[in-house]
Amino acid sequence: MLSMKDLASKKDFNWVADILNYHRGEKTALMIMNQDEEIEQISYTDLLKFSNQYANFFWSEGIHAGDAILVIMKMIPDLWYIAIASAIAGVTYSPAPILLNSSDIEYRIQQTGAKAIFTDSDTRRTVLEAARGKFIKIFDVTEEYFSNRIRVESSQYEDYFREPEKPHAIFFTSGTEGKPKAIIHNGYYPLGHMSTAQWLGLDENDIHWNISSPGWAKWAWSNLYAPLIIGSTAFAFEQGRFSAERSLRVLENYPITSLCTAPTVWRMFMVEDLRHFHPMSLKKCSSAGEPLNPEVIARWENVTHLRIKDGYGQSETTAMVGNTKASMIKPGSAGKPLLQYDIRIVDDDGIELPDNTEGNIAVKIEGTVPGLFGGYGNDPALNRERFRNGFYLTGDLGRKDGDGYIWFVSRADDVIKASDYRIGPFEVESALIKHPAVAESAVVGKPDSIRGNVVKAFVVLKPGFEPSENLARELSFHVKAVAAPYMRPKVLEFVPELPKTISGKIIRKKLRSLEAVRMAVESTGTGTMGGPEFIIP
Repeated sequence: MLSMKDLASKKDFNWVADILNYHRGEKTALMIMNQDEEIEQISYTDLLKFSNQYANFFWSEGIHAGDAILVIMKMIPDLWYIAIASAIAGVTYSPAPILLNSSDIEYRIQQTGAKAIFTDSDTRRTVLEAARGKFIKIFDVTEEYFSNRIRVESSQYEDYFREPEKPHAIFFTSGTEGKPKAIIHNGYYPLGHMSTAQWLGLDENDIHWNISSPGWAKWAWSNLYAPLIIGSTAFAFEQGRFSAERSLRVLENYPITSLCTAPTVWRMFMVEDLRHFHPMSLKKCSSAGEPLNPEVIARWENVTHLRIKDGYGQSETTAMVGNTKASMIKPGSAGKPLLQYDIRIVDDDGIELPDNTEGNIAVKIEGTVPGLFGGYGNDPALNRERFRNGFYLTGDLGRKDGDGYIWFVSRADDVIKASDYRIGPFEVESALIKHPAVAESAVVGKPDSIRGNVVKAFVVLKPGFEPSENLARELSFHVKAVAAPYMRPKVLEFVPELPKTISGKIIRKKLRSLEAVRMAVESTGTGTMGGPEFIIP
């Protein structure tokens, strides 16, 4: 197989023809476990066979190169077949989470111009409601009739689509800021996941489990592209509602060697009783989605003797920054730039900043950067904002140290400006989670007439701890003791859970909006709203 550089220069690149076909054979490509813990194993040969049948089915149904489809279904093999078939036939696929309501699906139909929707029996009713009155085909892949229809298609497909500059996939942002934006990736996108495989440290002997729901870019990152590019085995568990306890048990009972999941899940693991936890085969651990608190990394290592490798990327990219070797991790850092990504820290004019100076995390664009998206659909203003001065500006703030490690600070919109200080919420949240009472927290700025904002923390407690003014004071001064004094939360509120997107990211914008409404209500003298706040002067 050619190198990434050589493949990126191929004007007729197709990831199935030029990469996946090299892994033909009886080796297991997919291990998919249902809720009864029954496992279906699919070889690389069968994976390609069934994908070819889907590609031929597209053609039979009038779904041709350049057409778009939506894919909304649970974790079943057809997810993989359809994504791979799309690349074979030149169809643009757009995966969507099964928890979307009909208006969300209708929005995605409009944004993608989808010609067909592939779904299953669990989500078909919602899909039908969204598609009512629209000229769009709907296929329930779990119907016996549909399965029989696929089986009669040829398992050979000769005319692979070879125009990699054309759209291959459309993902949507997780919607922490306004309506989800359509992210358009071209045919080089799968190749870009060589950086993801590098960060995960995968090889052909690995069984890799990525705990991520279908429909999100992270599902594609390491359920589909990264493991199959390398020739390893992708493990998936359709467990329905996520259970930390059950997931830990899966790690004990099955030979999974590599695990990747979001910080929310890692923090949920920390709440479980890990005294007798012994994973069967686990050797590699990774975290993505948001920065992972160093305290969580330390606790997991203390239990398992395995260090979690943090990484950084977006739906707009593949893995851009990562800790590739556990022995070289700087806890709290996202790691170093990966393969094709030239990462700089720049000011708003695109001027590179000195080491250890906070600025915009940006990708220098020179030639083809496999994995970097081509732009947001139907949003030229946002495209102009993000693509400037020869860079893609990620919308995130960070810094680079003298050793070349990248340190994520926050989303640009999440920075708290209090008095003369700029405070990233992640640093405060990481300090809070070091306290034994804290399961999770989210930090935002609370408007203040004198200081502009004060730091406010929303805190989820671990079982066995109760909210109180004394505990609020203890947590506030705990932050002062382990972080910079100006980061100390002056206001704390205990909550049963934090608002999150369905991909598990904390929606700090929602908390900021809540605080703004509270201030408006209180200024009218009509009382307070929400739970009790503890003010720690």
